[in-house]
Amino acid sequence: MTEDKGKRYGADAIIDSLVNHDVKYVFGVPGAKIDRVFERLEHPTNEKAPQLIITRHEQNAAFMAQGIGRITGKPGVVLTTSGPGVSNLATGLVTATAEGDPVLAISGQVQRTDLLRLTHQSMDNVALLAPVTKYAAEVQEPENISEVIANAYQEAEAAKQGASFVSVPQDVTDSEVKTAPIAPMPAPVLGPASPVESTLLAQRIKTAKLPVLLLGMRASDPETTKSIRNLVEETHLPVVETFQGAGIIPRELEDDFFGRVGLFRNQPGDQLLKHADLVIAVGYDPIEYEPRNWNNEGDANIIVIDSMRAEVDKNFQPERELVGDISQTLDFLLPYMKGFKLPESSREYLDGLQEKLKLRDEPPAVTENQVTSHPLSIIQALQDRVTDYMT
Repeated sequence: MTEDKGKRYGADAIIDSLVNHDVKYVFGVPGAKIDRVFERLEHPTNEKAPQLIITRHEQNAAFMAQGIGRITGKPGVVLTTSGPGVSNLATGLVTATAEGDPVLAISGQVQRTDLLRLTHQSMDNVALLAPVTKYAAEVQEPENISEVIANAYQEAEAAKQGASFVSVPQDVTDSEVKTAPIAPMPAPVLGPASPVESTLLAQRIKTAKLPVLLLGMRASDPETTKSIRNLVEETHLPVVETFQGAGIIPRELEDDFFGRVGLFRNQPGDQLLKHADLVIAVGYDPIEYEPRNWNNEGDANIIVIDSMRAEVDKNFQPERELVGDISQTLDFLLPYMKGFKLPESSREYLDGLQEKLKLRDEPPAVTENQVTSHPLSIIQALQDRVTDYMT
C-alpha cells in the first residue's frame, strides 16, 4: 500500500490513542496483519510513541504487559498479529483477568472481506478471547479505532482490573482515518467507606478477643501500605499477608507479622486465621488463597475493607463490607483505634506463634563433616547480606 504522507491511517490512530493514554511500552511479536503498527512504533512519526519491545512469544509479551499493569496500576499493552498471535495470548490474558492486573491486548486480523472465508488465519478473535477478558471487540470501521481502544483501556483499568482485547482487521489498519483520537477520561476517584460503617468496625475490633488483618493484593499500593503501617503501629493488630500482599509490613513491625498464606494450610498464618474471632480482609481477593483453605468450616467472622464488592461463597460471607478508597478508609479508622490493646490472653497466644515462626526459619546446626548447605542456611546468608534497599 502506497501511503500519502499528509494522511493519517488506522495504524496512526492506534499509536495516537496509546500516546493519549500515556502508554510508555508496547510488548509484542510482529506479523503481516499488524506490521504497519509495528513499523509506526519502530519508526515513529509521533515523538511520544511508546517504546517497542519485541519478545520471543506472545504469551511472554502478555506476561510482561501484566507486570507493567501490576507495578503501575495502568494497563500494560501487548501487540500481536492474527491467528496464533491471537491464540497464544490466551494464557497471559486469563492470568491477568483472574489476578486483577490491567492489560490491553491489540491484535491484527484478516481483511474484513476474508472474515467469513476459509483463508489463512481467519478466525473469530473476539469469540476466542471474550471468555478470558473483561472486554473484547473487533473494529469494523476505521473511524471507530480510537473509541474502541479508549473503552478497552477504561474497562481494563476499572475494578476489578483485568485484560481487554481489541481485534483490528488489516484493511482497517491500512485505511485513512480523519477522526481525532479520544482523550482519556480520568478514572473516578473514590472516597472513604461509610463513616458509620467505619466506626462500627472500630467497635467490632475492640470487642473481639483476637482480631486479625488479612492483607491482599489490592492493599499493596504505596498509599494503602502507608495507612496499614500507621494502623498496625498504633494497634499492633496481628497481620497475615497473601503472597501478592508481600512487603506491606516492614521490618520495624515484624513482631506483628505472622507470615504469608497462599499455598499450604499448615503455616502459622493459617493457624492464626483459624484461631481469630474476627478476620479483617483488606484488599483481599479469593483468587490469592481460596477461602475454603483458611475457613473450611465457613464459621469465620469476616469484615471486608476494599475498593469493590466482595465475591462471596459459602466459605467467604462477610458480615460487613466497607467499600471505598482503602487508604482513606483506614485513615478514617485510625483515630478511633487510639489506645487499643489486645487482651493479654491473645498476646500470649501470639507470642507462641512467633516462636513457631522463628523455629521454622532457623537453619539446623552445621555438623563437623557436613559438605552441603541446608536451604535455610543459604536463605539466612542472603538475608544477612541483602539490605532492605536491595532488589
